Amino acid sequence: MLKTYKGKAEIEIVCTEASKENVHCGACSMGQKPSAKPQTVLAQNKIEAKPGDMVECDQKEHAEVKAALLLLIGPLVLFMIALGIANALNLELWQSFLSGAAVLGVTYIVLRYSLKNKTYYYITGIK
Repeated sequence: MLKTYKGKAEIEIVCTEASKENVHCGACSMGQKPSAKPQTVLAQNKIEAKPGDMVECDQKEHAEVKAALLLLIGPLVLFMIALGIANALNLELWQSFLSGAAVLGVTYIVLRYSLKNKTYYYITGIK
């Protein structure tokens, strides 16, 4: 664990699945390149682990699906709604595209600041 603050912890993910005897899980890129930079994530720290502790972590149920819906499907739906509204207003193609791009930009900024401390990881124990 690297840092702790406000019930959360910044942890560095080390994949223990990759070895010469065991096939890598395929869930991350750590098994592909052993020299790759470790992944750092934000996790809920309900067990109050301290910096320097080796911890085990897990993901909340359906974390990948929730993240995909929020970060991929949501902006796509908003983009298509913006294109539909622009079409209903009889805007030209380039104006419709610019309005859709503006909606995507605003969506990105809103998601960036509203999800700044959001995490789907949690610490399950200290090793």
